[in-house]
Amino acid sequence: MLLSYQHTVQIGLYSRSTHNDTTLTQVQIYGVGREDSLLYDEESVSSLFLNLNMNEDSTKYVFKTQTLQDELFFTYTKHLSPVSGSGGITMELTLDSVGYTSVFIDSVAVSYSEINYNESRENVQIFVY
Repeated sequence: MLLSYQHTVQIGLYSRSTHNDTTLTQVQIYGVGREDSLLYDEESVSSLFLNLNMNEDSTKYVFKTQTLQDELFFTYTKHLSPVSGSGGITMELTLDSVGYTSVFIDSVAVSYSEINYNESRENVQIFVY
């Protein structure tokens, strides 16, 4: 029995200059080629939850403000893991790399590469100008 397909990257946004958390305003976020399926639509965000495509080993997103646009792309490895006590298994992921364009994204750091079932932990830090 497969218990969960949880595959969400948890992301925090930070100022490049102060390293304090920051907010992007009026941002649209969607998967490349999925402009019709906005995950965030003209919203103010300081943290994000982005799903990874379980049918692929990579996923790419567009971050678009009123005047600027960047892309963020993830590569990852999928593996099944047993769930203690239930006899079930769950899909877990390991982030292999995170790439980005650098229009308003200054840099990206992977703070925790494991994406595990029922775990709330920031995986990626995005530093913006």
